[in-house]
Formats: sequence, C-alpha cells, structure tokens
Amino acid sequence: MLKILAPALAALTLAGCTALTPMTRPHAQFHGPVPIATATPADEALVCLSRSPEVRRAGIVVAVHTITDQTNKFTSEEGGFVPRDAAAMLITALQKAGIAQVNRSNTVVTEWEIARAKEQILGDGGQTTVGNQTVDFRPVTKGSIRGSDYVIDGALTQLDFNTYSGGAEAVVGGIGGGARSFALTAAADIRVTNTRTTRIVRAGSYAKQAVGTEVYASVFRFFSNELFDIKIGDKSQEGLHAGVRWLMAEAAYDIVGSLVNHNGACDKYLPPVTQELRAERSAELAAVKP
Repeated sequence: MLKILAPALAALTLAGCTALTPMTRPHAQFHGPVPIATATPADEALVCLSRSPEVRRAGIVVAVHTITDQTNKFTSEEGGFVPRDAAAMLITALQKAGIAQVNRSNTVVTEWEIARAKEQILGDGGQTTVGNQTVDFRPVTKGSIRGSDYVIDGALTQLDFNTYSGGAEAVVGGIGGGARSFALTAAADIRVTNTRTTRIVRAGSYAKQAVGTEVYASVFRFFSNELFDIKIGDKSQEGLHAGVRWLMAEAAYDIVGSLVNHNGACDKYLPPVTQELRAERSAELAAVKP
C-alpha cells in the first residue's frame, strides 16, 4: 500500500515546490471566514444595562488593573491554558455595559507624552490657548487627568481538568464506534476596591465549564503487516478562552449592577438557565438570613 502511495506523494511534493519558484505570479491570498465582533450570551443584558437610567446618571468612573493567571498550569509546547491577563476582556464587557472607564492597565504612552509636554516639546499641530496665553506646545493643566472611583482586579484561580466525563465504545470484527463527553472548569476571583478609601466594596468568584463531545466510528483493517485505522466522526469542543470571556461578561454585569444599584430589570436578557440559577441562589441566601 505504501509503495503505491509513494509516487503520488512524491509528485505532490514536487508540484508544491515548483509552484513557489521565483519569478512566477504570486498565488492569490486565501481568505477564510470574515472577522466579526466578538459576542457572549451576556451581551444583550450588558447593552440593556448601558441604556438603564441607573447607569446613565451614575457618574462613576471605573479602572481595570489586572486579571492574572494564577492557575500555574501550562505545557512546554503551547504555554498557558488560560489567558495570562484577562483584563482586556473585562474592559470590553464594562464598555458594553456603558460604564465610564479610565485606562490604568497600560499608561506607557500617556506617561511619555506628559513628560514631553512638561518639556514643552509636545504639540498638537497648532497653537493652544490657556487662559490669556497662546502657546505652540501642549500645556499640562492641573486636574486634567480623571481619577477613578473604583478599581477592579483579580486572578484566574482555578483550572480543573475532566471535572466530569462519560461515554461508551464498542469494536466488533475491526468495526466499531463510540461517543464521549468531557468538561473542564475555569474560575476567577474578582474584587472591586474604592480607590479613595482602599475599601473592598465587592468580591466574587465566577466559574465556567468548557464542554466537549465526540462521536466517531472506526474501521480497522490489516494490509500485509500494517494496521490501518480510519476514523470518521464529529468532534466539538467549547473554547476555553471563549469561556473565560463569557465569565468576564457575567462578572461585569454583576459589578456594574451593584455599583449603580440596578433594579435587575435587565436580568431577563441573560440566558434562561442563568436566570434560573440566580433565582435559586437568591432563594438559598434568603433562607439563611437571621
């Protein structure tokens, strides 16, 4: 079998080499699926929150610091399993929720430009009037940088593999099939601190299971002294990073809702199962109150 395939493989190899020789027309670039704006199942609730009167009249400013990876789980080939810093995901979710933010995760360019403005060598392409004076550089005015009212930080603190799995497989006479399912769990602990007083006003833990399923059929055949294994089937696995993004969106919804004292009117836009779990949790907490 391998002797039959060898000439064909050699021909394909040569064809690939000749197609990329110098002084030939370039191949058209391959384009896959179009780029899209990333969304999570919590986005509708975040947009609803941004349009609520509580958010519009809140007047508070939030900063996100870091959401670091503290799971310490990685491979030498692929690196870490979860994002090293999920702050960018949280910032995007807070933006969708309509809350005002200031950048505290990367201020390198801002600090550089302030330093050049103090040296009076940074300009804006024209003259600037400050009071009764007109200057050719960007002035540094007192109080021009907006301070934050709250800062959010935290860490991805949990990554448990194979939190549940199940399935079955059968092979008879070299022909068989099977199906299995599996899941892993990632979680983050996030806190909100009042930047004026350093008082922690909110702390919470959020977890997300990433689920995978696999259904397949296998055909095993012997040719001479070699075994050929042909598998046909379907496999789907929820992206772990996408799950972390959804986790951050849920956290953003709760954080903004608590900071502006939202009445919960946007909960109806959350996934139905999320609403059920929140109702169950509220009932459990109400039952333990003294």
